Amino acid sequence: MTAIFQPEGTLFRATEHAGGPWSPDMLQGSATTALMAREVERLAVRAGFAVRRLTFDLWRPAGLRAFVVETSVLRDGRKAKTVQVRLLDGDTEIGRCTALMTAQGEESPRDPFSPPASEDRAPETGSPPPAFAQKWSRYFQNVSVRLIEGALEKPGPAAAWMRLDVPLVAGELNTPLLQAVQAADFSSGVAQIVDMREWTFINPEVSLYFFRPPEGDWILIRSRTRVGTSGAGLTTATLSDRCGPFAEVMQAMSFERRAAAAQAS
Repeated sequence: MTAIFQPEGTLFRATEHAGGPWSPDMLQGSATTALMAREVERLAVRAGFAVRRLTFDLWRPAGLRAFVVETSVLRDGRKAKTVQVRLLDGDTEIGRCTALMTAQGEESPRDPFSPPASEDRAPETGSPPPAFAQKWSRYFQNVSVRLIEGALEKPGPAAAWMRLDVPLVAGELNTPLLQAVQAADFSSGVAQIVDMREWTFINPEVSLYFFRPPEGDWILIRSRTRVGTSGAGLTTATLSDRCGPFAEVMQAMSFERRAAAAQAS
C-alpha cells in the first residue's frame, strides 16, 4: 500500500512518495513536520491535553532514509506541558518540534467581538490545479487540492483545500491534526508571490497555533506572503475545516534570486 513512511521497528523509512519539490531524493517539508507531529499527538492523547502550539525548526535537508523520532518533556505542568520531538538520521538531527499542550477546560467564554465566521466554499466546489502544478513533487502527487480562490501557478494570495490521500505511516489513518500539519507546510506555496523561474524561497521553520482541534480530513489554507528587506519575508495563513477556522500559521521566509543560467533554462 502506498504510504509516505514505512515503519521498521523503531525507525520510519521514507518511501519514494516522500520526495519534495527541490529534489525527488529529499523529504518534502510536509512529511518531516507531520512525522514529528504524529509523536506530539500521541503524547497529548496519553496525557489528556490539547495541542495548542507546534513550532518546527527544519535544520537541514533530509534524504529518503530511515529516521528515529526521539521525545523529551521540557515542562511537565498541571495546566501546561512543553515537549520536544527530534527527528534523527543516525546521529544527525534533521529537525525539531517544540510543542505546547494545555489542560482541557469544561467550557469557553463567548467572544462578542469576534467577526462571524466566513462561509467558505466546500472542497467539492473547488477546482484542481493544473496537471503540471500537481507534479511539483512526488509527495504533492498524493495530495488532493481544490482551489476556491487564486491559483497555485500564479503569484498572489490564494485559498485551497488540501487532503493527504495516502497514510503518512503505513497501516495508520491520518488524523485531522496530521492533515492540518502537512497542509500548513504548503502555506508559502499557496501564497507564493514571485516567478519561481527567477527566485527560490524556503521556510526554515513553521509555527501553528491552535484555538480548537481540527475536524475531518479536508483542510483549507488561506494564506498571504509579505516581503521585507534583505531577502526576508513572512507567510501567514489561517487553517479551516468544514466548521470554520481552527488555527493560524506563520512561516519565516528567505528569498534568493536564481543564477542567470538557471533562469534561462
